[in-house]
Amino acid sequence: MEKKLRKCLLIAVMSVIFWMISFSIMGLVGERIKLSDETQTEVAETWSRKQDFVGPILCVPVVRDSQSVVMPYTCMYVLPDRIELTTDVESEVLHRGIFDALVYRSKLSGSGVFNLKEMKTTGVMAGSSKPVRFDWSNTQVIIAINDKRGIEEAVKVNIGDKAIELNQSFHNYGNSNLKHIFNNDKELVCKIIDLSDQVGNKAVAFDIATELKGSDELNLSPIGNVSVLTMQGNCKDPSFIGFMLPSSREVTDEGFKATWKISSLNRNDVDQVFYSRDQSYELLHIGTKLLITGGQYTRINRALKYAFLVILLSLVAVFVAEMCVNSEINLLNYILIGVALVLFYLMLLSFSEWIGFQKAYLVSALMILGMVFVYLNAIIKKRNVALAACSFMALVYIFIYVLLCISSLSLLVGTLGLFVILGVAMYFSLRLVNANKTT
Repeated sequence: MEKKLRKCLLIAVMSVIFWMISFSIMGLVGERIKLSDETQTEVAETWSRKQDFVGPILCVPVVRDSQSVVMPYTCMYVLPDRIELTTDVESEVLHRGIFDALVYRSKLSGSGVFNLKEMKTTGVMAGSSKPVRFDWSNTQVIIAINDKRGIEEAVKVNIGDKAIELNQSFHNYGNSNLKHIFNNDKELVCKIIDLSDQVGNKAVAFDIATELKGSDELNLSPIGNVSVLTMQGNCKDPSFIGFMLPSSREVTDEGFKATWKISSLNRNDVDQVFYSRDQSYELLHIGTKLLITGGQYTRINRALKYAFLVILLSLVAVFVAEMCVNSEINLLNYILIGVALVLFYLMLLSFSEWIGFQKAYLVSALMILGMVFVYLNAIIKKRNVALAACSFMALVYIFIYVLLCISSLSLLVGTLGLFVILGVAMYFSLRLVNANKTT
């Protein structure tokens, strides 16, 4: 009895040692994740980076009434009173070597109104008694994005009775001191038009359409006094990001659809009408981070977290087989079987980069179980017992795979599974004690 207890303790110690060895594979997975991220960055630099879409915004130069010279640092910016944007996002995976990079193409369309009822052509700036003039005849219609290389179709805007295409860079009206509204990470696309005939109108309607390409994530800015933003696409595993979650969402195997309804009270970033002055503004965003469904490296990392359970139960199965045939399996045999169990995770990592996680898991498990079966059968000379032990190991691998597939319920299912395993262990421990008493 004491000899069997020492063997059980030895199995526990070996399980811990092999589990610690598996940590080196986790480090290798981290290196592959880093290489994969670098590939994503390289592809983004040649395709287009992530996109933050802001607009449309009106930029009205402010000039001294007596000089017709744009005031230093100053333009008036007018945000929409209401804006509705809809974006259809089609994501796709590009391959570079053995690594994948996620990119997307999107079609953006929308409409809204500018409230110019309270707008004036002349006035007095706050903090100054000098009269100024708002030059509506040189108004810029602006949109801002992260990477202009992503514009596949010209940004078309209909505002009032004018149809334009935004195809110019920000115009500083000859004033080198004029600062951009945004931080330097944004690129502005503009067009100068005459809106002097629209001043005083409560609802100046506009609509906008363009096609953008980018990578990793797409964000929109709810710049309207009332904003209704909708994103939909074929990504099966989106992550909604930004300062607010969607008001409604639907995620299926066919894709996703999410809608945000946001007012200026929710934003609390800038007023609907403001002046650039000598500063830049950081507008809030909402958006979607497009994920590669079931990224193999994430799943492998999760599988490695269960490595101790797999190794321990597999070695216990070998021990039970040893008890069934009353033939001692020496320490070297246990070590070689333990090495095979650790090798499973290295094979899983290697194969998954070529054939995907699911097939890699199946192939790796079959190869390791087949090797262990042949080796164990050669040791104990009992084909049925060796097959039973390997069948139990197969059930363990299936159980772990199920946990990896149901991430939201993995804790509950895993806890119930451990409860069942503990009950079985208690049962066999009693059988072992009773067998020793009878002998």
